[in-house]
Amino acid sequence: MLEIKSHSHASFILDTLEFLKAGGRCSALAAFGASLFSLKVSIEVNNADASMSPGKKYRGGLSKVMPEYIKDQLFKYKNIRKDRIFFTHSGLPQELVDLGVKTIKELADPEEICVTRASCTISSHCGPNCFGVLFIDED
Repeated sequence: MLEIKSHSHASFILDTLEFLKAGGRCSALAAFGASLFSLKVSIEVNNADASMSPGKKYRGGLSKVMPEYIKDQLFKYKNIRKDRIFFTHSGLPQELVDLGVKTIKELADPEEICVTRASCTISSHCGPNCFGVLFIDED
């Protein structure tokens, strides 16, 4: 099990920083700036110690940001396993879930795409319209 840990990759996009601000994980100024400029922040999970840190910032609505983010994640690693890729969300509208699945199919053509709902704990920290891509690489 430990061998696979270093090959597991998880990240997600926050639609708003309001829930991080409410939990004391980001400043009011950062939340205001992200809202003002329509920024969607990527959170990267470190597979070595499970810590989380901000990644790339995307600008625009979710239907614009989602394909760009998925492409960035799937092309970041050379040998992604194609047997199963997860698309997880905290309650997206069905048309955005369909867009995420379609984008993953077009870019990676995996054998299986598992669409899952984030737990209530994750959702309460990240807020609505949060989504992420999780997969394993071979390198």
